[in-house]
Parts: sequence; C-alpha cells; structure tokens
Amino acid sequence: MLKKGSMSLPNLIALGLLYLIWGSTFLSVRILVAYFPPLFISYGRNMTAGLLLLSWSILGGYWVKMPLKHLRVHIMAGMLFITVNNASLAVASAIVPSGFSAVFMALGPLILVIFFWLEGVKPSFKKIVATLLGLVGILLMSSQKGLSIPGKADEFFTGILLLLGAVIAWNIAVFRVQSTKANTYHFTQVCAIQMISGSIPLIFISSMKGDLALLHFDAVPMSAWSVFAYLTLIGSMAGFSLFGYLSKECDATLVATYTYVNPVVALILGNLVLDEELHPILLFASFFILLAVVLITTDKTKPVIKS
Repeated sequence: MLKKGSMSLPNLIALGLLYLIWGSTFLSVRILVAYFPPLFISYGRNMTAGLLLLSWSILGGYWVKMPLKHLRVHIMAGMLFITVNNASLAVASAIVPSGFSAVFMALGPLILVIFFWLEGVKPSFKKIVATLLGLVGILLMSSQKGLSIPGKADEFFTGILLLLGAVIAWNIAVFRVQSTKANTYHFTQVCAIQMISGSIPLIFISSMKGDLALLHFDAVPMSAWSVFAYLTLIGSMAGFSLFGYLSKECDATLVATYTYVNPVVALILGNLVLDEELHPILLFASFFILLAVVLITTDKTKPVIKS
C-alpha cells in the first residue's frame, strides 16, 4: 500500500486536473457575472454539485454515520468555503480581473503559516522570509487601482477586502478540518455536506437581496449556460472531489502546490480569452507571492512548538 504523499499515477493525474480546473474557474466566474447575480453563480453551481455528490455518496454506499463533532466541522467549513469564499470571489470578479483574484488566493499557504504560528507552532526562518515576501507582493497589488476592471477603480479596495475575506475564510476552513482530523471520510460525503451547507445561507441572502428579480433565464445565451454547466460539473463537483480525494491521499504540502499553479493558469486564460492585461506590476507582485508559496511548500524544516 502506498504511503500518504506517494505520487502514484492516479494521484499525479488528479493533481494535474486540479491545477487546470481550479485555475480555469476564475475565468468562468468572470464570464458569468455578466449574465447572473454573483451569489446565484455561487449557490447555483455548488448546491447542484452538492446534491449530485450526495446522491453519489448514498447510492455508491460511501455514506457513513459521522460523529456530531465532525459534522459541525464540515458544516462550518462549507460555510467558509462556499458562503464566504466562493461568494466573495464571485462578487470581486466584477471588480478585478480573474488573474488578479487567482494570484491573491495564492496567499493561502502564507495565511496557514500565520494561523499555526498563533497556535504556538513557530515557523522556520525560511517560512518567515516567505511570508514577508508574500506580504510585499500583496501590498504591491493593493496599491494599484489601475489593476481593476476598466470603470471599476472606485470599487478597487472593496474588491481587495472581498478577496482578503475569501482567502482568510478558505484557510480557516482548511486549518480546522486538518487540526480536528475530520477528513477521514469518503470525499463524496465530505464535499456534499460542505457544498450544501455552504449554499443554503447564500440562497437566503440572495433572496433577501432581491436577486431573483434580476434573473432572466430566457435572455442568457447558450454559451453562458455552457460555462455555468462547466463551472458546476467540473469546477465545483470535479474540483472539490479532486481536492477532497487528494487531501486524504496525499501530503498537505503536495496538495498545496495548486496555489502556485492556479494563478499561472488563470493569468494565461484571462489574457487569451478576455484579453485581460498582464500588467507589469501584477506580474512583479505575482513573482513575490508565488516565490513565497514555493518556499513555504518546499520547506522541510520541522516546526518548533513555542513553550
């Protein structure tokens, strides 16, 4: 039996697919905000994918009884993954380019370093330097209103706050699931619980905002429905399933490499499909952030527990 973290062919394929799929979701959401309210994009795709995974888990015999303490962890994680992270990214996609959002989300491993440090796990010097490099990159990005979508410069800092909330929420969820060892179940069960529990609050919030009145399905072109189907079946259902599978089968450091491949995919796709400018400042900031993530995920130094 392969040890956790071994790169078997299925694991290698799964990781490669995760790179491509989650790198493309930033572009997909950016396209859809022209046709749907942002919150609908988030709950629509994730609720559908969650219900499909729930059916798969039950019919496939993967569903098992889960202790209440683990159920609570996954419900909380779902709200952070979907209610906060996905929804914030969807709203921000109308303010900043898809590549910008992807690079910002690469802060994940840096956020985790800070979380573990606050918990008493002192990082190595390499990780401290990496965290500082990442913060420099973010400060560079956050200082450039010109990186916003044309006509959205006045909302640029709102977009920054949305992205900051998104990346913090995502990594709080990852941290909690890891620290409570609640990730021992089949990925279909875990992902179904998280996606459904995270979508329900969004349905309520979206309805209260009056988003239903903004939905005009008959005016949405088939091309947009195709993107929505891709985002639902591939971006949400397949992407979360691959992430859940890899989180259980592979070392967390290996899985975390998606954080510095996704931005590259998103930047390239955004430029090719939507003609998003590869601004020199964005590329320069991306270099600092991605270098920081590489340093963190390749650091093999054992953490020091503060007394």
